[in-house]
Amino acid sequence: MIPGEIIQSAKHADLPVILKKLGVNIIEEGKSFYLHEHDSLKFFKQEGVWLYKWWSCGETGDGIQYLMNHCGKNFHEAVDLLSGHNDTSNSNQRKKSDNWKIRSNKIVRISKTKLFGQEGKNSLSYLLHERGLHYKTIQKFHIGWLPENNQMPSKIVIPCYNYKGDLMRVKFRMDNPKATHGRYRIMKGSNTKTPFSSNISSNKPVIIVESELDAILIDQEFGEGIGIVALGGVCANLSFQIISYLNEKIPVNLISLDNDKAGQTSASRLMKSIKNALNWPIPEGYGKDPTEAYGRMNLKTWILEGLKKGCYNDRS
Repeated sequence: MIPGEIIQSAKHADLPVILKKLGVNIIEEGKSFYLHEHDSLKFFKQEGVWLYKWWSCGETGDGIQYLMNHCGKNFHEAVDLLSGHNDTSNSNQRKKSDNWKIRSNKIVRISKTKLFGQEGKNSLSYLLHERGLHYKTIQKFHIGWLPENNQMPSKIVIPCYNYKGDLMRVKFRMDNPKATHGRYRIMKGSNTKTPFSSNISSNKPVIIVESELDAILIDQEFGEGIGIVALGGVCANLSFQIISYLNEKIPVNLISLDNDKAGQTSASRLMKSIKNALNWPIPEGYGKDPTEAYGRMNLKTWILEGLKKGCYNDRS
């Protein structure tokens, strides 16, 4: 699954430069280009994105589509090729991104040290005994904790990484949030569009949950046999690209949002978008989410029952 920010980066690539490197013979004409062999095929820039239109054929599209339709690239190859060739107009955005990466990685590094120090023993105990996470799981997902500092409250630090292993978001679970604030906050500059995911690959089932900590618990209990997506909140939406991937590449999607009213309203919305889906919340009486159910029921057995009901029988 390619994150949305990578796809958007590819769409804003300097397409003429890439085509020339590929040996495509394009001719400059003012601010646009046309194909030497077919002058009715024009390349032009619109709102920062290079597009093409083949007038004689009625074909239009962006750089990704052109590379797929006319340069023999598949979707992943086209995105990879384009995403590394942004226009120089995006240099300030890249600089901000680089600065964010430096700051966020430092926060994650420090928080990991604090969690396993004397100050973090209460938060570590919470993760171990109330969230059901093991030491190895906490270390695997680089979960940390930060003490109160300069009127900033203490908080658990939950880093989220993309499919390349790059840090894309830092989420905070506040220890003692004010009554007027929510429990969770996100570090400024984080990518808020791409959901937390783990073990995602084609032809493997996926389970969709609300919180990142629930997703991490399922990864611990089930292993790599299932892909996991955490929305990060009951109101979060999945992008068109992610929905398409789940519909086309995943054999069955278990929609396992919280079994309260808000969670099931969101689940109903997802069921309308994802074709090969089964609504599979935690059964009533065991809690509203996987974390509350942990210790009361076997999460792996619950998932296997859902996969069986969804007609997925591959246990390899």
